[in-house]
Amino acid sequence: CAGAWTLKESGVQAYLQSTMTRADHAFDGSSNLYAAQTYDKVSTQLFMEVGATDSLTLIVAPELLSISLASPADTSYFGPGYTDLGGRVKIAEGDGFVASLQAVARFPGAKPSEGPAVIGYVNGELDLRGLAGWNFVLWGLPSFLDLELAQRLRFGAPPDEWRLDATLGVRIAPRWLVLAQSFNVMSEGAGEAPYFDASYEYYKVQMGVMYDVSESFAVQASLVTTYFARNALQENGLVLAAQYRY
Repeated sequence: CAGAWTLKESGVQAYLQSTMTRADHAFDGSSNLYAAQTYDKVSTQLFMEVGATDSLTLIVAPELLSISLASPADTSYFGPGYTDLGGRVKIAEGDGFVASLQAVARFPGAKPSEGPAVIGYVNGELDLRGLAGWNFVLWGLPSFLDLELAQRLRFGAPPDEWRLDATLGVRIAPRWLVLAQSFNVMSEGAGEAPYFDASYEYYKVQMGVMYDVSESFAVQASLVTTYFARNALQENGLVLAAQYRY
C-alpha cells in the first residue's frame, strides 16, 4: 500500500495480499509460551486506492478469510472478512517528507453464529491513524521509512487498540526492494467476557522483498512472525502480494 503518501489525482493502485499463518503456541498473561490448539488462517485482501485529488486518496479493501481451529474446538470458517472503506488526506509535505491522516471504517462479513473460528472478526471497527513518510539515502541506496500510529475503535465485546506500524524499504537494485516491517498492537485494557476479558498485546516483524516486474507491476514475498506477546497467539507465516499501478 502507499503508506503515508497519497496518489496523484486519477491515479489508481491495486494491491492484492495473501497472508498465511499458523499458530500452535500462545503467550500467556506473563508472556510465557505454551502449547495451544492449532490455529490456521489465510487472509486475502484486495486494497484498491484512487486519487480523488493530489491530496486525497480513497480506499476500499474487501477481504476473503479462511480460519481453522483444531480440537477441542474443531471448527472452521471460509467466507468474507472485513471490508474497509475510507480515505487518506495529505496534511503536510516537505523535502523528502510527507504527513497524512487516514480514517477507515471496517465492516465485518462474518457473523457470530459462524462459531469460535470467527472470534474477533464479527464486530465493526473504525481505524484512525496519523502517518508520516520519509524518502532518503541509506548506505548509498534509495530508501524510505513509513511510520503509522493508530487508534482502532472496536465496537461490541473487543477492547479498543493502539497500533504502531513501521516499514523500512531499501532499494538494493533497480528492480529489487528489501522491506523490513514491524506491526505492534496493544489493547486498551480488557473487553467483555468470555473471549475478551483480559488485556493483550502482540508484536510482529515481517521481512521480505519486492520485485518490479515492470514500471506498473510488482510482486512481493515476506516472512512474518509474532516474536513477543501477552495473552495472544504466536503466529508464523508467509505473505505473498502483487501490486499494480496505473
